[in-house]
Amino acid sequence: MSAYRRWIPSHLRFLISVHLILLAIYSIFRYVMLIFNKPAYFFDMERSMTIRQAFKIGLWFDVTVASYAMLLPYLALTYSYFKKAETVRLNKYVRIYCGTILLLSLVICAADVPYFKYYNSRLNIATIHLKNLAQIGEFLFKEPKYYPVLFLFIGGLWGIGRLVMRLWDNAWKLENTGSAQQKWVSTLAASFVLSFGLWGGGAPKRPDMKPATFSNDGFINQLTLNPVHTWFDSYFEFDINIVSNKEARQNVQKALGIHGQKSEDTLASPLLRLHKFKETPRKMNVVVVLMESMSADRMGIFGSPDSLTPGLDRIARNSVFFDQCYSSGIHTNCGIYSSLYSMPTMMMQHPMLNGVSEQTSFTGLPVTLKNAGYRTRFYCTHPKTFDNLDIFLEKNGFDGITDQNAYAKEDIANAWGVGDEALMRRAVYELDSMSTSDTDHPFFATLLTITPHPPYTLPANSTFKPKNTDPIKITYEYSDWAISSFLDSCSTKDWYQNTIFVFVADHGVNLSSYVNDVPLSYNHIPLIIHAPGIFTKPEVRHGLASQTDIFPTVMGLLRENYTQNTMGYDLFREKRPYAFFSQDYRLCAIDDRYLYVARKSGRESLYEHKNPQPVDLIDQFPWVADSMKAFSCSHLKTARWMIEKGLVGAQ
Repeated sequence: MSAYRRWIPSHLRFLISVHLILLAIYSIFRYVMLIFNKPAYFFDMERSMTIRQAFKIGLWFDVTVASYAMLLPYLALTYSYFKKAETVRLNKYVRIYCGTILLLSLVICAADVPYFKYYNSRLNIATIHLKNLAQIGEFLFKEPKYYPVLFLFIGGLWGIGRLVMRLWDNAWKLENTGSAQQKWVSTLAASFVLSFGLWGGGAPKRPDMKPATFSNDGFINQLTLNPVHTWFDSYFEFDINIVSNKEARQNVQKALGIHGQKSEDTLASPLLRLHKFKETPRKMNVVVVLMESMSADRMGIFGSPDSLTPGLDRIARNSVFFDQCYSSGIHTNCGIYSSLYSMPTMMMQHPMLNGVSEQTSFTGLPVTLKNAGYRTRFYCTHPKTFDNLDIFLEKNGFDGITDQNAYAKEDIANAWGVGDEALMRRAVYELDSMSTSDTDHPFFATLLTITPHPPYTLPANSTFKPKNTDPIKITYEYSDWAISSFLDSCSTKDWYQNTIFVFVADHGVNLSSYVNDVPLSYNHIPLIIHAPGIFTKPEVRHGLASQTDIFPTVMGLLRENYTQNTMGYDLFREKRPYAFFSQDYRLCAIDDRYLYVARKSGRESLYEHKNPQPVDLIDQFPWVADSMKAFSCSHLKTARWMIEKGLVGAQ
């Protein structure tokens, strides 16, 4: 037997081979990530050094992830090695385990590339759930621009499968012929190498992400990360524990001006208060239009030169327009949840599909208005099972959901269902019927658009004529046209003057014009309240606003007595000190001047958000950062505590 085989037995040779294959997968897809998202960086000499540093740091993340993956089979095979008996069943399990790890790595790395393209974040559990996989898979297989990644995944799956089979068949035989000395030397050496791979030779621990944030370029920082690590790390909660639950509740009560509530009472909500109005209630209809990916940066009224939203710009100029509104997250599920139920969303968490919220009763516009005698309806373009809408919304205030199944086949635009044109046409028809059939009970409706979302395709039967040639810009033109046509159609109805229309985006979009790792285009969104029966002249309001403020603001316009048990502000009667929001791995807070950022890696920053250069001012103004951090974390911690205690309902 050669010295190589004596000192490196077959089980170690096999595990080393699998480890190297994992490193190859991670490295190849890191290059794919760079090419797919920032191809210009290849030719940028100024960034070449930082890219090399990113790959160097990324290699350590890859080694750590691969070492964790190999830990279990290493321990199992080492036990079998010293036992001097080859266990057929154990070997089978090891083979299945290693194959599963390789397959899982391929799947995660391949999915991570398009995920980052859209969300500016490495893969995590915020949107990817078993209930959504079929819809997401259909979208990916129908989107040609993702085919190179799919082909790479399929090719890698075939090639790696054959390679692992060959390694196993040709090299696998548990060798126990070596001396005790050889066994101990090879095992101790392998243990040391594996321990070193488990982050520096210390005890096994979660990889530290702080080294990843080494530059001011957000993309390069994220390029260092390993998507398998970020996926599993997203199961661990973002650290918001800067104060106790009691202190957090006290901070929130103070911010909302709540007096007389005992924050130590765990049987009652710390936010519960009754709002009574002296004026006569307005029995008005309410329509909320949640606009897919309608970033403020896409609108002409915010300075966009592309003329994509002439209709919305016109609506904003003839309504009450809030120009400093921010979405609570970067996913549609976050926009639905916060806009309707007035609660903030936790980083990297699906607020309507997390194992707890599905069993919890919430308050907010749908619940409060339904209890006040309103008829409630939700309109979406895709199947209502996506994002758990059917279970969550119908449990919390909606009489029903009109989804893809209600439309003709020719109205289907792509994997996400019908186009906005069909959605709006159907909504006008049903709302008009509701108003005509029962004038004593107003209606509350929410419309969720979809077209400005990949794959950026219009329905084949649309009558819309675009001005642009870029497919993404065309979808914004189309959605704007459909929304403005919807309002024009409503204006011809008898119930128009008696309706409050709220136009707000579910979230923004990731635009490359931001040089740091926090593109505000993803959270800075329009908020327009169009109420012809209330407002006689248009107004622009410059105060901070959040999606969570829609519920109390609308209730204030209705002057309907209601129980308030949320974190929203009535924007016509109260002033919001900060707005805070999630960008998956980042918690952000903003005021008129500063943007505070807390990353899951532990690094914090403070920027002047109107300054085009990302100068970190946190060392100069630590008290500003501390105030923003305390405000945000207190609200998030209180929201989480209330949900865990089941105290977020109308009570």
